[in-house]
Amino acid sequence: MRRSRATCKQTAPAASAGGRGGEKSGLRQGTYAGRQRRCESSASGGKRGSVPPRVDGNGMLWPNAKSVASSPLAGVGFLSNLTNVALSSVHITGEELCGFISNSLALERLDLLSCNDIVRLKIPCLLSQLNFLQVRDCVMLDIIESSAPNLSQFNYLGRPIHISLGDPIQLRHIHMSSFDDSNMLYSASTKLPSIAPNLQTLFLTSIYEMVNTPMVHGKFIHLKYLEILLIKPSSSPDYDFCSLDSFLHGSPALETFTLRVSPLSYQNYRQQKHSYARESELPAIRHNSILGCSDSNSVQPGRLSEHSHDSLKNVMITGFCSAKSMIELTKHILERAHSLERITLDTSRGHDDKSGNCAQMFEEDPIEAQRARLAIGRHLEHVPSTVCLKVVEPCSMCVY
Repeated sequence: MRRSRATCKQTAPAASAGGRGGEKSGLRQGTYAGRQRRCESSASGGKRGSVPPRVDGNGMLWPNAKSVASSPLAGVGFLSNLTNVALSSVHITGEELCGFISNSLALERLDLLSCNDIVRLKIPCLLSQLNFLQVRDCVMLDIIESSAPNLSQFNYLGRPIHISLGDPIQLRHIHMSSFDDSNMLYSASTKLPSIAPNLQTLFLTSIYEMVNTPMVHGKFIHLKYLEILLIKPSSSPDYDFCSLDSFLHGSPALETFTLRVSPLSYQNYRQQKHSYARESELPAIRHNSILGCSDSNSVQPGRLSEHSHDSLKNVMITGFCSAKSMIELTKHILERAHSLERITLDTSRGHDDKSGNCAQMFEEDPIEAQRARLAIGRHLEHVPSTVCLKVVEPCSMCVY
């Protein structure tokens, strides 16, 4: 349970690009799922370390091959009927995979997880039906090159790499996450406008953001929904939240902006979100709090751009803290977003979508939440009458 000052109904985005879209509880006809197995082959004479694929009565293909491309079915017309290929921990090179999917002209979804022999992933233009591409934790991957003309959603988990998606006029949704020494926000702001000019929904997750976000190179002309999850370790406590204004400035059609600042330990985040992470923890008490600044009475949002965010209607900041740059960014939004209808400042660590309970907090976290609440009262008291301000605070039961 959480406490809030206003009863403003919150709405979630219609669709989340960040779901585990490629994963299903079962396989349907036309689905190809590969997973690495270490065992002897059957009496068919296959090599040690692989099991030949088979087709069941429902027409499903269940291969368990060390190299999918060497499957006896790879040259058969059966592959032309595949619509969904999901490979997990399969030993296959980029060249082998390209040859395999080139025979699957009906392919609509491709999901790769921990395929660590792939260095260069190339998607040929022949795959005109491919609309969903998900690549997660392929640690040796350096390059993704796609020429699929109708790709509409791209999900990526891993370190920043070279990504070329051709001229995907249908690409509308991107979810990019990194849990390495990454600067993912920096990479996204400098590269994505040219990669996906028609983007409408963008989810970004970053850890170890060691540099501030620069001005966006180009414009996200059609971007309407932006969500950023910034997991801040102790090695970058002074990240300038004001630099995130570059995304707002570069997105003239943006209607919803969600910023989630998580000081969770990497291990806890992994347990909650089933992601890949390493353990570390952000101190609960911020060293750059506006309450500790000698000039704390003079917030300076003027150092941000003077550009108005005329389309912005809904803003939510979870993990809201007393950092001076966060107060300045919020005040800037209140002054420059003339169509703003609702702004939610959540001083807790967010909540579990299923239970509705607050996310786990440590004993020191409520102290920073109190400081954030105090900073809101001092510096964000002038809210336009047309804007609904909702301040969410953790309850006493949220301290573990």
